[in-house]
Amino acid sequence: SPLLTSHMEYGIKCVVDLTHTFFSSRMGPERLRICQQVARGENILALFCGVGMDALQLAGRTEATILAVELNPIAYHCAQRGHRMLVKNNAVKCPNAADRLTFVQGDALEVMSKMEPRSFDRILAPRPKEGNMDGDLGVGDGGVDFLRALLPLMKNQGECHWYDFAADWELPNCERTRNTIEGVCTELGLEMEVIHVAKVGSIAKRQLRICMDFRLIVPQI
Repeated sequence: SPLLTSHMEYGIKCVVDLTHTFFSSRMGPERLRICQQVARGENILALFCGVGMDALQLAGRTEATILAVELNPIAYHCAQRGHRMLVKNNAVKCPNAADRLTFVQGDALEVMSKMEPRSFDRILAPRPKEGNMDGDLGVGDGGVDFLRALLPLMKNQGECHWYDFAADWELPNCERTRNTIEGVCTELGLEMEVIHVAKVGSIAKRQLRICMDFRLIVPQI
C-alpha cells in the first residue's frame, strides 16, 4: 500500500507518496521567490510539476493562471489531491485559486507540442536529471530537447525559471548552462538575457541544483 503524507508550506498543503514520488521541503523558499515575481493575470506553464506544490503555491499566492504538467501518474494523483485541498483551503486569500489551476498528466514534450506558440508569460522548468553523470561532466544534452519545445511557447519578454545541474565551481555565472540556453535560442532565431542565477539545492558532494532565470527576446520582424 502507498505510504502517503501531507506537507504544509506557507499555509498550502500538498500530498506526497513517499515511495513513488520525490518532494523537497527545502525548496520552499525558492517557491516563494518565484511567487513574488509573478504579476496579476500571468499565464504560467509549470513543467515536471511532481506532486504539484510549485503550482499550488502559484495558484494560492498569485492571481495567475497555471497549467502544470507531470508524467508520473502517482505524482499526478497526489497533485490532484492537493488541488482538491486547495478548493477547501480558507487560508488562501487569492480569489478563485483552484479554478485558475489545471493539472495535466503526460509527457512534457508531447503536451508542449500541442500548445499554441507565444502563449505563456512564465515557464517553470526543473528539468529531470539524465543519469548520475549529468552536469559539469558533460554527460547528457543539458535539456536541449525541452528548451526547443518550451522556448516557442514563451511570449516576447516572457521569463523562464530553468533548473539545471552544476558543480560548485561553475557558480556564480554557470556559463555552461547559459551557453546551452543561448545555443537553442540562436537556433530558433531568438535572444535571451539572464536575470538571476542561484544555487537552490545540493544533490551530491560539490554537485548543485541551480536556477537560471532568463528573459526571452523575440526579434521583431
